[in-house]
Amino acid sequence: MENKNATTLTEQKPEESKCKEDSLLHIVEKGLFFHDSFFEDIRKHFEAAIDQILDTWGEGKSVSDLMSSYRRVRERNLQQENQVMAFSEDDQNHKVVLDVHDFKSGDVKVRVEDNQVVVEGRVEKEEDDFKSMKSFCRRFNFPGKVAMEGVTSALSSDGLLTITAPKIPKAA
Repeated sequence: MENKNATTLTEQKPEESKCKEDSLLHIVEKGLFFHDSFFEDIRKHFEAAIDQILDTWGEGKSVSDLMSSYRRVRERNLQQENQVMAFSEDDQNHKVVLDVHDFKSGDVKVRVEDNQVVVEGRVEKEEDDFKSMKSFCRRFNFPGKVAMEGVTSALSSDGLLTITAPKIPKAA
C-alpha cells in the first residue's frame, strides 16, 4: 500500500476533533516495537520509513539505534511530514504503523468512521507558566474491501501505534 494513494492526511484543530465514543477502538498495549514479536512482520517497513526521513534531513544514521537518530530529528522539527508512518499488506490484512511517541503521555484515540480509520493525538505541557498543546489527526483509507468491524490497534511501549485492518476475502 503506498502512502500517497492509500491515505488521506488531514490536520484538525482539537476543538473540531470530536471522537464518537461508540466508535473508539481499544488500544492493546505491547512491548518494545523492535523486540516484541507482535510487530515482526511490519518492522522492516517501519525501518525503511525511518531511513527515508533521515535521508531527507541528511541525518547520520546510527545502525545500532535507528530510533535514536529518528527521535533527534523529531525533537528539532515536529512537523507532520517528519512523523514516521509505514504501510504493509499481506493476503489477510493491511497494516499501518504510526509514531505517536510524542503523544503517548497525552491522549491517543483510534476510531472507525465512514469506512476510514481515524487516529488522533493530543498532548498538553506546562512549563514555567507557559502552556503548549500539540495535536494531530490522520485518516486512513484502505484499498479493496476491509472488514472495518475487525480493525484492531496496538501500541508498543516505545510509542509506535500499529493498526491492523483485515481484508474481506474475495469470493472464489
